[in-house]
Formats: sequence, C-alpha cells, structure tokens
Amino acid sequence: MDWGKIQKINRTEIESKLSQIEEILISQKEAFESGQGLMGGKLGIALFFLYYAKMTNRQKPYDFGVELISKVFDDINNGFNYHTHAGGLAGIGAILTLLTEADLLDADLNEILNGLDEYLYTLMISEIRNGNYDFLHGAVGLGFYFLKRNTKDSKNYLAEFIHELNTIATKDEEGIRWLSFLKNTKQIKGFNISLSHGLASIIVFLSKVYSAGIVRDKTGELLSGAVKYLLNQQQDTSENISNFPSYVCETEPSSYSRLAWCYGDLGIGTALYVAGLNANNEDWKEKGIEVVLHSTKRREEKVTGVVDACLCHGTAGIAHMYNRMYYYTGIYEFSEAATYWFEQTLQMAKFEDGLAGYKVWKTPERGGFQNEYGFLEGIAGIGLAFISAISNIEPEWDECLFLS
Repeated sequence: MDWGKIQKINRTEIESKLSQIEEILISQKEAFESGQGLMGGKLGIALFFLYYAKMTNRQKPYDFGVELISKVFDDINNGFNYHTHAGGLAGIGAILTLLTEADLLDADLNEILNGLDEYLYTLMISEIRNGNYDFLHGAVGLGFYFLKRNTKDSKNYLAEFIHELNTIATKDEEGIRWLSFLKNTKQIKGFNISLSHGLASIIVFLSKVYSAGIVRDKTGELLSGAVKYLLNQQQDTSENISNFPSYVCETEPSSYSRLAWCYGDLGIGTALYVAGLNANNEDWKEKGIEVVLHSTKRREEKVTGVVDACLCHGTAGIAHMYNRMYYYTGIYEFSEAATYWFEQTLQMAKFEDGLAGYKVWKTPERGGFQNEYGFLEGIAGIGLAFISAISNIEPEWDECLFLS
C-alpha cells in the first residue's frame, strides 16, 4: 500500500515542533557543522531538511540542506577519510545515493564516489578479516555502501565480502552467527543479536545481497543459518518481558532487552520481516509480525527502558518503526502503537534548556541528558519521524537503519 499519514494524531502540534526544529538547526548550525557523517553530523541534518522541504514545498529548507551537503563534499575534497556507516564516507555515499534515487537531490555522484570505492573496499575487507562486522562502525556498514553503489565492481567486492563473512562464521546445529566483543572494555565476547551492532543487521544485509542476486547459494546459506540461530534464541514470553535477549554469552547471561531500534524485539522483529520481504520468505515475515505485535504491549518505562525521544533508543524511533510495520502489513495494532508513541514523543519535549524541548539520555559518565542536533540521537531524526507521521512521503531514509 502507499505510505499514508497517521490519522489520529495532533498534526498542529507536530507542525509547530517541526518549525521549531528547522529554526534551531538553521540558527545554531555552528554547533554541528564540524561533523561530516550521517548519524551525528551535518549529512544527517541535511537529510531532515530535504524531506522537510518536500513536505512543506518551501525553498528555504531545501537550500539549507543542499548547503550542508556541499560542505560535506568540501570536507571530502579536503581530505576527510573516516570510513564507517555511522560517521564516515560509507554512510555519506549511501545516503547521497539514496537521496538521488528518491529524487530529493540532483547530483552526479560518480565523480566523487568513484574515487572512494577502492579505498572503502580495502577497509571493508580489513574490517571483516579482523572480525569487526558492526553495522554502524564496521564491515556491514561498508557493505551497505556497495549495495547502494550497485556497480560491476561493487558486486565483485560484495562477493568477496560474503566469502570472508563465511570464513569467520561460527556454524553448528543451532545455526550460523558471528562472535564479537559485547562490552566497550573489549574483554567479554559473545553473540550480539541486535539490529544496531549484531546478528539482526547481518540478516537484513544478507537478505539485500541475496535479493541483488550476488553469490546467491552462499548468501542464502548464511542467511538461512543466521535466521535459524536467531530464532533459536527466542525466549518464553510467559517468563520473560522480551522475546529475545540483547546478546548471547555464557559468562554473562542476558534475558532482558529494551524497546528500541538499537536493541531488542522491535528491531529484531522488523529485521525478520524485512529479510522475509527481500528473500520472499513468508515464514520469516510472519515471525517478524508475531515478535513486533508482542512488543506493542510494552508501554511502561520499567518494561521499555525508554526515557527520551531519539530515533536510536527513544520514542520517535519506536513510533516510526511501528508506522513502518503498519505500512508493510496494514495491521491496526501497529497503527495504534505508532500513534501512542508519537504522542509520547510530543510529551518528551519537556526540557526548558533542550532543543525544541528535547534532550537525549546518555550514561551518567557521559553527562546524563544532553542536547543533540543530529540524525540518530538528535532533533533531526525526531523531525524526520514526525514528517513521516503527518505526510504521504515514504521515508526512504530509513533504509540507512535497515528498516526498509
């Protein structure tokens, strides 16, 4: 079905909030101009302005978004070479490609991206050989860049990536998975199953590679094995709040996972549904629906862990994901959940010294509640979710979160 705005929602209040976000980002641009990347830098903020311009049919936000993108180009020409999806060249290239596909940006990207391909390919292979498959900060994010590039060379690069991913995989009767460090201390290893850093992101990535017809036999084997392992981790929900833990580790067992994009059932269930779409597997789609439907029952903070409004782990991300699942399935419960969480997002704008009232929660060691401008944790991402709630514009941008 076509993307549709949510009917039972406070459109006037959301429009007012979007206007505040626009004004703050334009007037305080010096606060984020030094950052280049997608998740926290000016490219993610440009993403908001191009979609906002399309919704409002106004030139000013479009011009500001293009200005930010031009500055990203300048940074690359001046030697910016950080490589990841979250903060570097891979995310920049993928999003610029996505914007041109969505007719939101008119630019010839080959001139700049052709010069990046071999460099990013080398780093992608290096990262995967070192076991860093992380979507946001490692090899899978670089693989997504090459999926969006869709050239003859990029398909060859991805075939090599699949070979390397197969080489480092753990395989047994439970299925296929990939070992990684679970903590920032880099002392505890286990199997991360989240969408942001773990198995769920690999499953979506493999399903995209499979759909693209790249080394299908091996890709299909890894994909099926990864889904098998993931489903083997499903818990009894009569005894646990969540269907899935955040990770699997013998020394540090985990049964709880929060409600969010980054970790937990909502991201995992959506990943299963998207993988089912890409691989034409109805069983995976049905399992994804089952998991996400169960998550709609979680509303109170003590069972969600939700204390802010950002896309990553806050109410806007939750609302948008239910909205996306409603678009996929037409199931009423997803629409109702999206409406509830968008209402919660409006209520999260409670800080007098916040940005449009918003702050993002970080650990006490990182200062607690903080102002953030960007896409993943800041007001630009909240704004994009709001645009998708009150307009008929499909949010192609959420492919960079592996939601489509």
